[in-house]
Amino acid sequence: MTGPPQSGSWFRVDLAKPLRVARFRHGRLFVIAFIALACLFAASSLTFDARSGASNGATSTHRGNPYSVGSAILALKLTRMQMLNARVGVGVAPIVTLGGGLVRAYLVRTNDAGESWTVVGVFPKGFYPWTTAFATPQEGYVIDSGGALFTNNAGRTWAKVATSYSPLSISIKADEVWIPVENYCPTTTAQNPCGTYLDSFKFGSLVPTSVTHVPSDQPQFFQVAPTVGYAIGSDKFAGSVYFTSNAGTTWRDIKTPCEHQRISGGSVASSSQLLVYCERGSPSNSDTATIYKSHNGGTNWQKVADVQAQGPDPVVGSSGQFLWEFSEDATLFESSDGGRLWVDVPRVKYGTNDVIATYGAHEAWHVLTGRGIYRTLNGRTWKILK
Repeated sequence: MTGPPQSGSWFRVDLAKPLRVARFRHGRLFVIAFIALACLFAASSLTFDARSGASNGATSTHRGNPYSVGSAILALKLTRMQMLNARVGVGVAPIVTLGGGLVRAYLVRTNDAGESWTVVGVFPKGFYPWTTAFATPQEGYVIDSGGALFTNNAGRTWAKVATSYSPLSISIKADEVWIPVENYCPTTTAQNPCGTYLDSFKFGSLVPTSVTHVPSDQPQFFQVAPTVGYAIGSDKFAGSVYFTSNAGTTWRDIKTPCEHQRISGGSVASSSQLLVYCERGSPSNSDTATIYKSHNGGTNWQKVADVQAQGPDPVVGSSGQFLWEFSEDATLFESSDGGRLWVDVPRVKYGTNDVIATYGAHEAWHVLTGRGIYRTLNGRTWKILK
């Protein structure tokens, strides 16, 4: 196997607006993911942990919070997680009714690399975060389609964050937080042009220090240092690679070997190490893709491999050697040599979304709501945590 089979393009499909999330690849809409999530919870998540004091059955979900702060919660309840170091992480665990209605979402924490989880906070009623950007177990941001929230006490209380438009994703490096947002036109009445903007915040702030226009529409953002990062792809898959060293005040167009081809995705391990995926053919008929790598921030590129079908959009470990990607048919593929050779991992099943959390060179986690969390600590052997 020289590469993953056909896949779409985190940061590269034109999703239905304004239900776009950050980012569901392979054309999977948030609404579809949420319906699937509701079905999973209807089957497995409405039997509440007796240690929380809640009783079985959907009716109990209408009487306050099924879980209290300090309650243990199973890994299979989670929909999203973020690792802060090799052992400590935070996650989102929503509880829904049999009809799919959100009862309440919880902020949860692990201190043992995902083996066990504890409820540490409760999100405001009706707020269901797509993803998190925490700096410590106590302090961090979350987003949904309507906006962002910040907590400095592990979710005991939340403050509303002023974003300029609808959030697409979120990231944090040191004391700088990036929230890419989309000015959806013509529904948004604003003086600024339609398109994607970057809201930049000082950590802990509720108001952006800058709001800047991004030259590509809904690209994949990679923040690699507080004010340094890349925007790769999109513009209906035509895409370019842009670099900023000042939190989006200016963007520099990075020349790639993908001229006159589609950039369907990319990965960035550091300010100097990045990959791009160039698809040959039309958007509806792309048979092969070529992976290119740069070790000097895009000054020079080298061909890594040709892969079958559409270029993937993998998650990368900190060293740039380990890569993971779900294919269009929901098979997980991984590479341990920077993308040259790929092998499938049939043990790991596709979850509600294809997000893979990483920490370090070869540690990775994938949430399968209703079943558990798949985890690898060596980049090769996976275990499911219930």
